[in-house]
Amino acid sequence: MNKERHEAPGPQVLRRGLRVLRVLREAGGDAMHVVDIASAAGMQRSTVYRYLDVLVEEGYVLREGRAPRWRVAELGVLMAGDLHADAVRRLRPAMRQISDVSGDASFLVCRAGGDSLCLHRELGNYPVQVLTVTIGHRQPLGVGAAGLALLAALPDAEAREVIAQNEATLRAYGGMTAVQMYRLVENTRDRGWSVVANAAVPGVLGVGIALCNSAGYPYLAVSVSSLIDRMPAARQRSIAASIRAQLAQWGAAEPGMK
Repeated sequence: MNKERHEAPGPQVLRRGLRVLRVLREAGGDAMHVVDIASAAGMQRSTVYRYLDVLVEEGYVLREGRAPRWRVAELGVLMAGDLHADAVRRLRPAMRQISDVSGDASFLVCRAGGDSLCLHRELGNYPVQVLTVTIGHRQPLGVGAAGLALLAALPDAEAREVIAQNEATLRAYGGMTAVQMYRLVENTRDRGWSVVANAAVPGVLGVGIALCNSAGYPYLAVSVSSLIDRMPAARQRSIAASIRAQLAQWGAAEPGMK
């Protein structure tokens, strides 16, 4: 095991976290195993895990699936001028208000190929927060409420293609089938907002709204997740209306527009 040199609290703790981030940045876009990160940083593996958790939470680092490999979010949400970073800056106040009103966590998600990618999240004030995904987390498009909102807003042929591509991976989420996923898409289109329960996380229900550009093509989605017991139909409608109202108030224009 690696031997760590003694470091005082306070600024030294920050320096250690930055050391982990620097190791990942020096690796470029390549993902690193936690063992290699610990070795390069001169730190214990258990300590590195703690710093990685925080860095992922804040969006500086991405974890590759469930493997113990991480990479810096070099093309991610925090680069200056990046459209995703612009979206986070623009919509953070709206998400903050959504979580304040609902008491539950809200999530900002974009599409990444056949997956959804979490760009940002805000916590509510209810004692039990359902943190279904962390910043940088990817999962098949449609599994979560925001991803389903994006999937349902796609042109039908494109949505069917995404579902077909994800058919094998969907089974890992409660045995979801392509037929069931397309039924969720149809329900979302009929309703005008998405609802997903017991998919990625049992006992959890999410409500999502997609943001579309001037051509009607979806590029972002916002969702709120909570315990199923807190999400009867009337509250689902109320949350969907709250998301819409806040996004309209904060000028959720398409990327690159002011």
